[in-house]
Amino acid sequence: MAPTLKVLLADDEPLNALALRAQLETLGHEVIGPAADGPTAVDLAREHPVDLAILDIHMPGLSGLEAARQIFAARPVPIIVLTGYSDSETISHAVDAPVFHFLIKPISIDDLPPAISVARSRFLEWRRFTEEAASLARKLENRTVIEQAKRVLMVVRHFSEPEAYRLLQRASQSRNQPMVEVARAVLMAQGLPPDSPDE
Repeated sequence: MAPTLKVLLADDEPLNALALRAQLETLGHEVIGPAADGPTAVDLAREHPVDLAILDIHMPGLSGLEAARQIFAARPVPIIVLTGYSDSETISHAVDAPVFHFLIKPISIDDLPPAISVARSRFLEWRRFTEEAASLARKLENRTVIEQAKRVLMVVRHFSEPEAYRLLQRASQSRNQPMVEVARAVLMAQGLPPDSPDE
């Protein structure tokens, strides 16, 4: 059974908005909105912790794509864009925005479950890749800090590279701190831990 989601809905065509709201509620979702323009959609997304946003691409005040950018910047969620057009220019603009799926009007209730599933799956994949990239960046940054601290120890104490590494390693263990924190302390102080590599 699909989970119940809080879905932000924005469409400036009242009949379409009401029909889509009814379809989403029939599927068991809670609908926030519908918003009739882009700025209202952004405001609703900031006021309510939504799980998904469905935005019409053409709205007054702010396009659906620009609203998607602002919503995603404030709180990343899966976003589906509604459009009455399937031309390549419209699709290319949607690709440039944080959009995880799009639907071409008119939309039936049968269109929604697979679209929501695809958007959420793509969003989870994006989040996983983003977290992995951030983790790799942190590891690279930590390694750089440790290498810099090793060079400081090699210059100031005249240690070999293995001796400098062992000093940082033992200081990390004795202080119960990550090695990168010990390395940062060395760099900040431009001094040395009290340990000696020969101890």
